[in-house]
Amino acid sequence: MFEPLIPLNDFNRDYLKRLLFGIPDHELDSTFGQGAHSARWILVHLAIAVDYGFMQLNLPTVAPEIWHKAYGPGSEPASSKDIRPEKDELVRFIDENYEKLSQAALAGDATQLAITHTVPLLANTPLKTRGDLLAHILATHFASHVGQLSSWRRLLGMPPLF
Repeated sequence: MFEPLIPLNDFNRDYLKRLLFGIPDHELDSTFGQGAHSARWILVHLAIAVDYGFMQLNLPTVAPEIWHKAYGPGSEPASSKDIRPEKDELVRFIDENYEKLSQAALAGDATQLAITHTVPLLANTPLKTRGDLLAHILATHFASHVGQLSSWRRLLGMPPLF
C-alpha cells in the first residue's frame, strides 16, 4: 500500500532541505501576512506530525511533548515564542523520523491500518482509516507544508528552485 508513497516522501524531504539551504536560523520566525505561520512553525508542525503516523501503527511517539503543545493543530504563534528548536535540529529530526515512519509503514499490519482513525480534525474527510491517515502524513500533508515553505522562501526574496 505504501510503496509508491515512500519515494514521494523522500523527494519532499530532499526538497525541504533545499528550500532551507542558506537561510539563517533567525529568519525562520519571519511571517508574511496576518495569520501566516513562520517557517519554524511549519517545521515543528511537520516534526510532530510524524507522531500521528507512528500512532496509526501503535508505535511510540518521538517528538517532545512541548513541541506538540506549542506547534500543534490550532496553536497560535504566541504559544511558541519561547520554544524555538533550531533549523538543523528540526531538519535532522524530520529526516530521520520520516525515514523510520516510512519503513514502519511498509512493515505495517494491514488489519491495523484498516481500522478507522481517531483524529477528530479529519473525522469528516475522505480519510477514513489509519492507513489513509498514514498515507496523508507521508504524502499530501507533508507536500502541502513544503509548498508553504516554498512560498515563504520566495517572500524572503530567494530565487525559485524549479
